[in-house]
Amino acid sequence: MQDTLRKIVWLASYPKSGNTWFRLFLSALANKGNLDINRLRFQMIYSSRDIFESVSGIDSRYLYDEEAKLLQPEVFRKIAADSTENLYIKIHDAFVQANGTTPIVPEDASLCAIYFIRNPLDIVASLANHLNKPIHYALTLLCNKAGFFVPQHGNLNNRNQFRQYLSDWSSHVQSWTNGPNFPVYVVRYEDMLENPFQVFKQLLVYTGVTEYSDDAIRAAVEATAFDKLKKQENEKGFNEKFSVETPSFFRSGLQGNWVNELSAQEVETLIQNHSEVMTRFGY
Repeated sequence: MQDTLRKIVWLASYPKSGNTWFRLFLSALANKGNLDINRLRFQMIYSSRDIFESVSGIDSRYLYDEEAKLLQPEVFRKIAADSTENLYIKIHDAFVQANGTTPIVPEDASLCAIYFIRNPLDIVASLANHLNKPIHYALTLLCNKAGFFVPQHGNLNNRNQFRQYLSDWSSHVQSWTNGPNFPVYVVRYEDMLENPFQVFKQLLVYTGVTEYSDDAIRAAVEATAFDKLKKQENEKGFNEKFSVETPSFFRSGLQGNWVNELSAQEVETLIQNHSEVMTRFGY
């Protein structure tokens, strides 16, 4: 394949790690600092059944997960070939091989990936809120090597997204930071919080976007301040909430609040399962 096919920038993350914040920033940047959280410019997600069916022409309801994962690379290869610009595509799936040999994303159509990482101690309560589940449910998911998002019922694809295999938190991180045959830029959620202007500008440069002034970047950062996102959700809702039962998508946006939300035993369980990767990334 020619390098001109390499147009996809994967926005990869374990859930609740900053992926949506960056996509909101990109939308605000493209709209000169204006942002409607329910009308994002960058809404494409790897697991979307609508995208799959519109490109492939295949009714995906009856596909087994393995069958879908073998076909999805061709779908996104076609999308990249037809695009005149780089594409930012969200993905929560771990970077794995569908049949032992074929990566679930088309490496020949991939320019790079940004991998958003967050302290798993802070992910737990945020994920529990997102799924409208208790803390222990989210904790178990982060430590489950068979963990996945969006279960299908009756062995049918009857939701708007395909099943997303996550594995446990450490395996997910390692799959994306060690696996792809294209560049991967790792960004910590905590660094995004500390200096969003600097970090987001670095991400733009990394993906080859250099046409925006510092003032434009600052305006987009300001438009995506947590209190403003929370206010919009309170007023109009947010169409990326996991379900109608989810209390809110934008919960607190804090770092280090796990000390008030997790028991000593829950903290110990996470550290026992993930200490090696946590240490590698400064947690």
